[in-house]
Amino acid sequence: ARDNTPIPMFVRRSTFCEKNICPVVVHFHGGPEGQSLPGFSPFAQLFVENNFIFVEPNVRGSTGYGKKWLEADNGPLREKVITDIEDCSIWIKKNWSQQGKTPKIGIFGGSYGGYSTLMGMTYFAGAYDAGVANVGMSNLVTFLENTAPYRRVLREKEYGYLNTDLESLKRLSPINYISKIQGPLLIIQGANDPRVPAGEAIQMFEAMEQKGLPTQLIIFADEGHGAVKKENKMMEWGHTFGFFNKHLK
Repeated sequence: ARDNTPIPMFVRRSTFCEKNICPVVVHFHGGPEGQSLPGFSPFAQLFVENNFIFVEPNVRGSTGYGKKWLEADNGPLREKVITDIEDCSIWIKKNWSQQGKTPKIGIFGGSYGGYSTLMGMTYFAGAYDAGVANVGMSNLVTFLENTAPYRRVLREKEYGYLNTDLESLKRLSPINYISKIQGPLLIIQGANDPRVPAGEAIQMFEAMEQKGLPTQLIIFADEGHGAVKKENKMMEWGHTFGFFNKHLK
């Protein structure tokens, strides 16, 4: 990171991509208290077998690295470490470029990973060439206002309190940086999501359409916080892969 903090990152790639420049997809986990782990992933393997490099960083706020790391992004503190999202792209471009050529980089994730994607594409516009945001928050203020009451109690400690941290919540809301976005964005959402209401996806999509920015919206009418039905999961994976295959190759 820019403050010289080492950020752990798992990297999956084919032997072809060890010797050649390949497009990179960066997956940010949910939570934000989640954690990416090593091991077999059929979704990651889909990308690896099609000569993408698949990257999973555990940025500050992730679990598994101690209490200080876990709480580094609580409330307004997030403004100091949200730069980990951009720094991942900066590191890749610096270390994986060859003969003057820089790999194209995509960003995606679900829930907080979806929020990270929206921040990567707006607040840090230009860091990533394309993004896929799945059930991500586009506005932390409306998210806290409209999420299920039990979730608001849990999430205000993580993101900030509406009555005391409103300005920070606004500064950390991707929808307020729509004018900066430079690359295409696919938004995926479940219509019956009690955690991140569908309005978060719809307002982001509508704001981008109003500005004539390249965007797509997929809403699963029979899903909640992420697709769980086999047929929907296959569509989610297929659209995500197809989107990156189109825009990064």
